Amino acid sequence: MDIKLIITGNGGQGIVFLTRLFAQTAVALGHSVMVSETHGMSQRGGSVISYLKINGDEAPLIQRGTADFMIALDSNEAVRNLGLLRREGIVFVNADNGLLPEVEPHLERLNIKVMNLPASSLAFEIGSSSIANIIMAGFVVAHPALGIPMEKMTATVEKASTRNSELNLKALETGYQAGMKIFSA
Repeated sequence: MDIKLIITGNGGQGIVFLTRLFAQTAVALGHSVMVSETHGMSQRGGSVISYLKINGDEAPLIQRGTADFMIALDSNEAVRNLGLLRREGIVFVNADNGLLPEVEPHLERLNIKVMNLPASSLAFEIGSSSIANIIMAGFVVAHPALGIPMEKMTATVEKASTRNSELNLKALETGYQAGMKIFSA
């Protein structure tokens, strides 16, 4: 398994925590991991991008057109960073209706798949808007292409959750179940 994963969104959405969950889970599975982050005005809601390589080469950043997957907690950030994805890459986006219609020709030309889940709405229903990132983690783990077992991600969330462990596990399960419905259909 050699995976290049981009995680993007805005400051305050839990990009760094989400990256840590995937990195720690990959390490628990015995993989080598390299992480790098780029922060814009993240303290004020600006752009944040994390680069995560699982069993990748030694360069920390992911070159344009080479990422296998993108997890976007914001649809505008997904569009802004589409150039990082390779042909036939997959975007997992926190959105009701996928990405902007204007990018459809680009997505079709490169055969990029968009998997959307309204994670923010689900987080609000569960009781905390701050857990959309963990809902997205469960959603992504449900997709077979990543090869990350739910049990391993659950163990990582249990360890990483210093508070609100029960809520985080519920969020993870919510995203996973939503993904299983979509990806097994």
